Amino acid sequence: MRHVRHRLRRDPEHQGRRAIRSSRVINKAGERNVLFLNLPQKSVRFVKDLVTTLVEEQWRYTLTAFMLSFFSSWILFAILWYLVAYAHGDLIFDPETGERLGDGAMPCVEGATTFAGFLLFSIETQVSTGYGAKVPTEECPEAMFLLIVQIVIGLVIDAAMVGIVYAKMVRPPKKISDMKFSKKAVICQRDGKLCFVFRLCDVKQQHAIETKVTAVLLEQRRSLEGEVIEKNESFMKLENNGRILLMWPITVCHVIDSESPLFDISAKDLLEKKFEIVITLTGGTMTTGQVTEARTSYVPGEIYWGHRFQNIIMYDRAHEHYVAHNEHMDVLEPVDTPLCSARRLEEVLQEVKQFMEHDREREFDDLEIKPEPTRQQADEDSDSDGGLRMEQLKSSCSSPKEETNSNQPARVETFPVAK
Repeated sequence: MRHVRHRLRRDPEHQGRRAIRSSRVINKAGERNVLFLNLPQKSVRFVKDLVTTLVEEQWRYTLTAFMLSFFSSWILFAILWYLVAYAHGDLIFDPETGERLGDGAMPCVEGATTFAGFLLFSIETQVSTGYGAKVPTEECPEAMFLLIVQIVIGLVIDAAMVGIVYAKMVRPPKKISDMKFSKKAVICQRDGKLCFVFRLCDVKQQHAIETKVTAVLLEQRRSLEGEVIEKNESFMKLENNGRILLMWPITVCHVIDSESPLFDISAKDLLEKKFEIVITLTGGTMTTGQVTEARTSYVPGEIYWGHRFQNIIMYDRAHEHYVAHNEHMDVLEPVDTPLCSARRLEEVLQEVKQFMEHDREREFDDLEIKPEPTRQQADEDSDSDGGLRMEQLKSSCSSPKEETNSNQPARVETFPVAK
């Protein structure tokens, strides 16, 4: 029999379909889900910046361009060598004696009489392996000029393609050291304030230099003039201005305050809202120092309300070093968290503070008029006067347990406990 608990439906397991169907700008692998259509002269722009295009392309396209550049140049110059020999009459022979009937005492290229022979001669010329039976002669000036042109173009192709392949090899990956982000984010309380928290880890332990994290909330917004902004950007302020030290798996926190775009979102709103939080990590690799970035995003279906990340960093006293259990990077544990928004939580705390100050002032006024009561009488008075008010304040922003145990009707569902 499956064990279930009754509480508000805030677990992404029950939002799987909606999370999958939601339109994302950045997928979980960090790839941009944007397609540009009808760009003027798109192909021309890629060709003009061919080096950058080949460096940024996948390896199969770069290696294909690498091989085609050499094969095409060999075949092209083989055709030119064949035409030079044909114009000089080097390919005309006596059918009976086999003697060459062309002009001049010698052919332009000695030992080449077919296209296959000229192709081998073109390869030998361009790769500088040295000549064998097929050698150029001083009979044809045009052949000498063609030889110089092929050598120069061959050197240019060698330098360009080797440079492109080398730049692609030393180029840092698009994802910093295959940076790993947590599959889910959480909203919990830290120091009395609601916080949006996610975790990241440098899997290959190649700590990036000057690492910084930014978080941007993308949400549809309607302006006062009625304009609909499809993906309005709202930057979320992170602790330490987003600067982190990638020594071990760390949690990055955004305090939900009055300047946060999540200030008015409650646990119930999280089930209905449609937004996306894009996380971008930038930094330089220690091997090359080149700056690169890694990205991911979180949609409402991937945010756990009332959970926190389990501590995975331990100190091994036997070996005197810290141990990080990366296999538990996405493990969460439930924690009591108010279900109201951060705005409502601040209002409740402010009302509680004012109530406590008012109650304290009233006690001081009573001391001036009445004799000092006994401790038992003071407790009874406090319970009778402030009990109702405190219950009202608590019910306005209750924790998950209080919400489910209250007598007032609540929208609840049953689902398995998140492990």
